[in-house]
Amino acid sequence: MSVILKRHKTKSRFGGDEGGIAATEFALLMPVLLLLYLGGFELTRIISANEKLTLFTRALGDLSGRSDNASPSVDTMTTIASAATAIMRPFDTTGLQIVVSSMGVNSSNSTFVGGVCSSWAQNAAARPARQINGNDGLPVTPEVYRTDGARYMLAEVAMPYNPVVGASIFRQVFGSNGLRFTRQIPWAQRTNTEIILPGGSSCPKFK
Repeated sequence: MSVILKRHKTKSRFGGDEGGIAATEFALLMPVLLLLYLGGFELTRIISANEKLTLFTRALGDLSGRSDNASPSVDTMTTIASAATAIMRPFDTTGLQIVVSSMGVNSSNSTFVGGVCSSWAQNAAARPARQINGNDGLPVTPEVYRTDGARYMLAEVAMPYNPVVGASIFRQVFGSNGLRFTRQIPWAQRTNTEIILPGGSSCPKFK
């Protein structure tokens, strides 16, 4: 009789032992928690990079439009573009592509036509002169500049995003080139004369 009772107690002890359940649950949940943590970390970086790129593009258009010299040199434009290093920190700006264009608008057949007067670029191709707004990736003429003789700057910036973790996942989601941010921001020219960018000439008549 005592032997049967001992066996019963032993079986009950092992059957009620829950010491390994917590470890098993932790092992199952750990990958999910880690994924959520890393995903939240990358999401925060993406939002920050997105905001910083907007700030830099605005600064680029503003500084280009405030040039003391209506015909800024290549060195002047390079100095303006170098503001990205400070504004975009701690993000890598090695692959940053910059295009700054001096834009013009005139009246043609009772409509306002805008386009590129002159353009300067860094790590990218400059816009060709006389390119008309609304074509080849150029945004349409902003409403505020639809007046005869209007002049403004168009700052265009593109930046590839380099994730800290999950690079292969990014390529699967966003393609072989990964995630890429782009900005196009118009900004008023704040000079008494038209700004002519390096290698360019006065604004032509758009038709």
